[in-house]
Amino acid sequence: MNYYDQIKNELLNYEIAKKVKEYSLNKVELKTKFNVGKMLIARW
Repeated sequence: MNYYDQIKNELLNYEIAKKVKEYSLNKVELKTKFNVGKMLIARW
């Protein structure tokens, strides 16, 4: 593997990790908002 392939792989791994992190944050945010909505509806 040459130098440029190593750089490309590092950048690709970074982008993948960033997307996974974004997905996790979005998942947590969605779950939180859904649960709050359920609690508000149950309160009525």
